[in-house]
Amino acid sequence: MAGPSTVLLLGASMAVLIVLSAVTFLCANRVHRASRRSAVGDQDAELGRGGRGCTAAAPGIDEADLAAYPTAVYSKAATGKEEEEEGTQCAVCLAEYADGDELRRLPGCLHAFHRRCVDDWLRRRPNCPLCRSSPAPTNTSSAC
Repeated sequence: MAGPSTVLLLGASMAVLIVLSAVTFLCANRVHRASRRSAVGDQDAELGRGGRGCTAAAPGIDEADLAAYPTAVYSKAATGKEEEEEGTQCAVCLAEYADGDELRRLPGCLHAFHRRCVDDWLRRRPNCPLCRSSPAPTNTSSAC
């Protein structure tokens, strides 16, 4: 017959296994729910926003509208007090502007960013990275 220390050791081992199994189950279930939410979000994006069945709708800004937004070449020597107060750093990539960088200023809020950074941002999200306002469309194309 087993002694009291053996029974205690077996009981403690079983308790540890039960706790580890419960933690593993909860973590796996959480990951499954997150991936399921992501898959549902992907399906919603494919169906288009608003549920109207428009499969051509993209989540971001149209390329034609994006190309119409103004650009400028950054020059440290040409910056005035307004740019210094606003900052000399791209809010998307967090890099300082360098002479010769192409910047894009968004219509409406007038915030400026590296052209490539903000273009990539706007292709995925139709709002300003700083203030979250939606830039006014310059093209009158409709989604459907």
